[in-house]
Amino acid sequence: MRGGIVLSNVSEFVIQGITETGELFQQPDWATNLCNMLGTVGSDGRMIYSSYARLVMIGGVPSVVVRVSLQHVDAKAFEMVKQFVAENHLKVRSGRGSRDAEATGPHPVLGVERRDPTRNGW
Repeated sequence: MRGGIVLSNVSEFVIQGITETGELFQQPDWATNLCNMLGTVGSDGRMIYSSYARLVMIGGVPSVVVRVSLQHVDAKAFEMVKQFVAENHLKVRSGRGSRDAEATGPHPVLGVERRDPTRNGW
């Protein structure tokens, strides 16, 4: 998520567990930790995950789907996600568009790569 990313045509983006050089990101549990940072702990001590980020496996690679609306709800959290991506040189691709996200519910399971990450402007 460097520079002038255009997020107007998508409702979410995917942070892939692959570096810009094509190597598998080696930090253990990075996706879980990122989702934990965006969550809160309830009064019962249990983790309450944010509805703006979710852990998914895409082609066997841990990834995190982030809703673009996070930037309007919690700008600091959105900036933290951008910094994490930049510092670790992770690949980011566009997710579903607004209509796609509404059509399939809030948390679909993505089993295969549906878009070509080399042609999506990320």
